[in-house]
Amino acid sequence: MRAMAFLAVAVTLGAGIGVGETPHYLWGEIRIPEGAVQTLSVRAGALGIPTAVWTEAGLTVTGAADEAALLAEGAYLYVDGPCFLLAVDSTRERAVLRGTATQAELIVGGTGDVLYSPPSAFLALAGELGLLPTCSVELESKEVPLKLPRPPDGVKLDPVLWALVGHPDWFGFARDYALDRVGIRVRVVAQVAGALGAEFEPYIQSSSEALVELLIPIPLLPDLGRDPAVEIVRPPYIPHPAGG
Repeated sequence: MRAMAFLAVAVTLGAGIGVGETPHYLWGEIRIPEGAVQTLSVRAGALGIPTAVWTEAGLTVTGAADEAALLAEGAYLYVDGPCFLLAVDSTRERAVLRGTATQAELIVGGTGDVLYSPPSAFLALAGELGLLPTCSVELESKEVPLKLPRPPDGVKLDPVLWALVGHPDWFGFARDYALDRVGIRVRVVAQVAGALGAEFEPYIQSSSEALVELLIPIPLLPDLGRDPAVEIVRPPYIPHPAGG
């Protein structure tokens, strides 16, 4: 019932939707019901949804042989502490719900020029997982940027990382820009002038006086970029062998 009620009010599109050479997708923000993410992996297990959960041992996949097999399933879930990503991804339709325990983005399309309303199967799945709100949601048309967008003032992220945060396809973007992705985390280096906030300690891999390497969930990158101690957050430098 919750999923069907959501479907009735979700597709309220803004003006200016068009189809052209630049890929479009539908986007909207929703509030996640309280406590839904804390029980997400348990609900997913009961429904038999292939799931990747971040644990102390690293990324643990259930319901599929490995992450590659999970991504080939067509419907899958990632859970990483307060962050998650639920996707239905096939050749005909693509819908993603991703974010944190309080706020998430609903994304439909993003891999071509055709716009779709949220697939009913995806909404039913999200409803069974307890992720859908009871309020209405307005979806607007967005374009996949052809150039890297500039981070807003106060968010000290490299443009590649800021573009990753807003891109409709985190995994495809990370692959195309050679970012080191593990689940819904990405490896970054923060140049700092002081200690990072305590909330980032679980993601620190190594540190020196001025540099901190982190493996951090993508939704938390803007918060890291706003930390008072941060001067810039960038991808790690990748050494290239010298030519002959």
